[in-house]
Amino acid sequence: MTGMTQWSLSPLPVLLAALVLHELVAPANADEFSVTDHRRQTIYHSPQKPGFTSWVGACTMPDGSLMISFTQATGPTEGRPQAPKEIQQRLAWPPAGHPGYDMTGLDLCNVYIRSTDSGKTWQPASADAFKSCMNGVTNEAQVALGDGTILRGVFGFYLPYDKDLPQTGFVQRSLDGTKTWGKAELPLDSAKYSTWPRRIRVLGDGRIVLLAGVTQAPAGSQTRPEFSKAVEPALLVSSDSGRTWKGPVAAIPASQRGGWTEEFDVAELASGDLLCIFRRADDTKRWQNILKKKDESWLAQQAGPSVLPHSGQPELLATREGPILHLATSGIHWTSDAGQNWHKVDVPGTAYYPRSVQAKDGTIYVFGHIGGDDAYGKVDQSIVMDSFRLARQDISIANPKAMPPDKLACERIPLGAADDYKPCIAQLPSGELLLTAFHQYQRGGGKVLEQTLLFRSADGGRTWSDPQSLDLLGREPYLTVLKNGTIFITGHLLADDVRNKWGYTTGFLHRSMDGGRTWNSTRVESEQLKPKASNHTARNVLELTDGSLLLGVDYDGGGGPYLVWRSTDGGLTWDKAQKCSPQDFKSQYGFFGGETWLWQARSGKIWALVRVDSNEMPIKDRPIKAGNDQADHFILYSSADGGKSFDRSRDFGDYGEMYMSLLRLQDKRLLLTFTVRDLHPPLGVRALVGNESDDGFMFDFAHDRLILDDRTPLGKSQGGGFGPTVQLQDGTLVTSYSFRGDDDKTHLEVVRWKLPAVAPK
Repeated sequence: MTGMTQWSLSPLPVLLAALVLHELVAPANADEFSVTDHRRQTIYHSPQKPGFTSWVGACTMPDGSLMISFTQATGPTEGRPQAPKEIQQRLAWPPAGHPGYDMTGLDLCNVYIRSTDSGKTWQPASADAFKSCMNGVTNEAQVALGDGTILRGVFGFYLPYDKDLPQTGFVQRSLDGTKTWGKAELPLDSAKYSTWPRRIRVLGDGRIVLLAGVTQAPAGSQTRPEFSKAVEPALLVSSDSGRTWKGPVAAIPASQRGGWTEEFDVAELASGDLLCIFRRADDTKRWQNILKKKDESWLAQQAGPSVLPHSGQPELLATREGPILHLATSGIHWTSDAGQNWHKVDVPGTAYYPRSVQAKDGTIYVFGHIGGDDAYGKVDQSIVMDSFRLARQDISIANPKAMPPDKLACERIPLGAADDYKPCIAQLPSGELLLTAFHQYQRGGGKVLEQTLLFRSADGGRTWSDPQSLDLLGREPYLTVLKNGTIFITGHLLADDVRNKWGYTTGFLHRSMDGGRTWNSTRVESEQLKPKASNHTARNVLELTDGSLLLGVDYDGGGGPYLVWRSTDGGLTWDKAQKCSPQDFKSQYGFFGGETWLWQARSGKIWALVRVDSNEMPIKDRPIKAGNDQADHFILYSSADGGKSFDRSRDFGDYGEMYMSLLRLQDKRLLLTFTVRDLHPPLGVRALVGNESDDGFMFDFAHDRLILDDRTPLGKSQGGGFGPTVQLQDGTLVTSYSFRGDDDKTHLEVVRWKLPAVAPK
């Protein structure tokens, strides 16, 4: 950046530097991710010991609760009957010399348990009994649909004692939370195919894919070894919630047929392609390939060995943070480039045959069983749950001096819809977070309608409500929350908005005393002061130490008038008469209305962080010819008389840096958050940590610049906005911002992050 200097505001000395500096950041590496908050706990044990609980399935329900299932066996370890010889030969079971694997005569059931408190406690949901000599027939293939329907895949070939069931793979559905199950539904013609369902996945377009091992042989016509020798991994696709299926779609090209198993998994890429991981019949590595999307289907690309070690049935999870996880007893790996590179995270491997889900708040849950493919009664099995969060290591620190050189971990949470713009975040005394933004709709004839949106988060920004469309006038809504919880939103209604009946851009102040559920609005009027002149307010309402409120108001066109509204009753009424005299300020734009942000020092001095036009009021000794307002910059003004007058102090920051705000941190330091809008890409939100004096503050713009957001791609126009920050009770910082994506639309995100425990010098 140019002109990054360290400013120390009275009474500290001011350091000036005529240097041209740039954000010196290490070259961007591939995405980096790590695991945080990892925990393992046992969540279920059989009523007898040693327990037999194996082959877990997992899904998240529409209400956010967790549902898992597993096979449970109870009964004597000795003296049980064996399967008839014909069945033993057809299923090649039990394995030669291991009669304990024969489950005939045991009480077998599919157990379902559910948690409504993020896995802390679990309640029984159901248990449906079955009879088999095999040690599992279902559970791994299951999914919950948006209407609460649960689909599960069953391998009917492993149910030889039930002659009424198809001796091939079928699907069942439950409409009552697993208490009852419907009839067997065949995804493929059993006269032509034999199938073994392994996974059920829901795609981004709502379609369902059933992953199965498939042979071109009628159901029941093969022995288990014959099935295994001929099986090929394939996909079946449904567009009607699993009632009808198309396929099979080969997951392996014809030139590579042979040597596969039924065990594979897929994860959907942003392109609609599918990343596939396979277990081979005789190989010490996973194999992988890509299924390229073609119309409504996919074409299998050449498969090859990956760096992932062998570990039973593959398990993939496409995370909301972007990377795809591969979870196995041998470790957890991630990829952000469709499997070209895999990176191992520093946590233990999972339990056996894991199943994973990600909750709405970003927590990843992995379920499996202790033990392995064990004979009954030989190992004390139990069901365990790993939980963790995925952190992105991508907050860079430019020109580190007091800060560490390493990137900081963070969580990024998208919200809203494409073309939502300029989010502002605030925290209520209860801890609930509010976030405002707006969305512009074109109405023809040069007219627009700009809708104010309000989002809520009860968990520190990890999850957000759907937006509430507020019946409030004005664009660029900016939040202020008082100590008692009163909420203000400032904004201005464009003259071209279809709801504007006054004929000029007019400012608004909206107030709520019930957490943002009802509002009262005050319009800034021009009629009596400067007819038809556009008017604006300062961005924030300043709550002074004496409890009174201050709001800057002014009018475009040059010369003001500049007003300071005051309230001594929490904003219920305002004294609008006091004029303000900003010294050494001359602009066609307002002193407050240029997005000024107000702050009070410990001494009582009031600071105004004022955005100015860089052609009218250039940085001292560094004039530029700005082509648009994206090159604006900030100047600091201070008032020692309660806002009646403001004296110009110094330039603050560089050209193209704006939307500034200050936050007092729990450790008594200050955080300055601002947005780089132009001139020095990458564009996005920056932050500096500074120190507070009695009269002001000190920030070093030349060092330790935290790059909180650089999501706008190089070559794209600005899309950044606001970027204020709140601090949670545990010290976590939550910053909101908007960026312009590859689709040339603006998008909203918040980033959760923490400062390193080192104070700037």
